[in-house]
Amino acid sequence: MVLGLNATASVVEKFVTSSDGVEIFAQAVGDSRLPTLIFIHGLALSALVWVKILRDANLLKSFQLVAYDLRGHGRSGKPDTLSGYSSELYAQDFAAVLKTFGIKSPILVGWSLGATIAADVTTYIEPDTLAGVVYTAALPWLGVNQIVATEWVQSLIPGLLATNDSNLSISTRIEFGTQLFNHPEAVPTDVLWSWIGSTILQPPSKFGFLMGRTQDTTKLFEAGGNGLPLLVVNGGADKYIDGEKVLEVVDGHFKDLTVHTVKNGSHAFFYEDQAEFVRELVKFGKRVFAQGPKPSR
Repeated sequence: MVLGLNATASVVEKFVTSSDGVEIFAQAVGDSRLPTLIFIHGLALSALVWVKILRDANLLKSFQLVAYDLRGHGRSGKPDTLSGYSSELYAQDFAAVLKTFGIKSPILVGWSLGATIAADVTTYIEPDTLAGVVYTAALPWLGVNQIVATEWVQSLIPGLLATNDSNLSISTRIEFGTQLFNHPEAVPTDVLWSWIGSTILQPPSKFGFLMGRTQDTTKLFEAGGNGLPLLVVNGGADKYIDGEKVLEVVDGHFKDLTVHTVKNGSHAFFYEDQAEFVRELVKFGKRVFAQGPKPSR
């Protein structure tokens, strides 16, 4: 399906079939001849969080923009067992999106839980699949949750998992969605409610599957050591992720590392401080794509 977006770009929406038959919702915006940025949303949310980003004129000048709903989220399929959420399947979802849209060597822009997909991709797909990675208020990989996630957001997990208390389940999702922003009162109601509403699409009984897979970071660290460029963007007032802890866990694993902190930035700084985030993204993207693909080791 092709939908009008603005005078210069349109959005193509597709349901992509992954290796196990699960349908993955994906959308591409802009000129497919340009290098591609692939945006991956965070826990319990959907590609709706990227609506403003996908319309950003400064990004569309230089890149094709792609976003998709992770399995278990949004409009994508939601398998009924933990085996349907394996690291390899998340990598195959990414590969299916690339194949469907004819994308070669994109930059993966992962927000929060979405950043973990880089570890899946580097483990199960060719080493040169990614031109670069952007950790955006990131959980870099599963296994460091207790280190980089704040105590506050960890305190919400029981409510997100609750299957026998609907009041707790719903109130937790509202708090989880609202506190993504420093100034939720300034976020248009339709936007705020679409973000919160995305969390309701996830049955609490399946919520535990979303962070239940085992990840191997060996190939990710090898790629980082071989020069896979990484941009880490943190929010200085993030209630969900401790940016300093993120830097501690990635330290020494990436030869080409760039760091930027959005002063007073929330967990959703890409929405509230869009211009600053886009500026860093454009600068990084232009440098990385100008370098060309890294040789396989």
